[in-house]
Amino acid sequence: MKKSTHGVVTLGLIVLLALSCLVTPAFAERPQEGIGKWLQEIGFFTGYIQADLKNQDDEQAIPLGVRFGFDLKPFTKKFGFEPKGMLELIYEIFAGNIFQPENNAEMGAGFYLRYSYPLTKKLYPYIEGGTGLYYMTLHTYEQSTQFNFASAGGAGLTYFIKDNVAVNVGYRMRHVSNASIKEPNGGINANMYLVGMSWYF
Repeated sequence: MKKSTHGVVTLGLIVLLALSCLVTPAFAERPQEGIGKWLQEIGFFTGYIQADLKNQDDEQAIPLGVRFGFDLKPFTKKFGFEPKGMLELIYEIFAGNIFQPENNAEMGAGFYLRYSYPLTKKLYPYIEGGTGLYYMTLHTYEQSTQFNFASAGGAGLTYFIKDNVAVNVGYRMRHVSNASIKEPNGGINANMYLVGMSWYF
């Protein structure tokens, strides 16, 4: 592993461990249809990312990130809109190790809109979509810049193992491009398979 990649991943782990120390089990009981507070979720996630590249082996990466979920229902109630389930604005930051076609690093931050519908008190399927900033040290045929924008959409399942603790699995399709700031800007599409755990306040 290159020193730059090793440093980014190590820094990411330190930040996530520090944040995890702030999460305590003293949460309020989870209502059936959302928490009713602004910041309602802190979660961590990892997974596997795969993207097809021209003139190179497929990109493969392991991300590690933290997620903050903000309840939008107090805001939508002012307009007479109160959907069943959870409607969240998700803020995520992540760092990852690109291990193919060669060792590199990626990092980014983005906002997602997520809607979770309660099939049962424990099982919440969700859909989500959003965009954000993205940086990679990998040089590719498709992208002339390492700084890009990343937009993604997907779906998944959240399962509450306790009233305030949930595990989640999901899939996203991610598109990376630089908004035509510089050519070439062919774009990179990636499959993202994610797994994580969240704590709800």
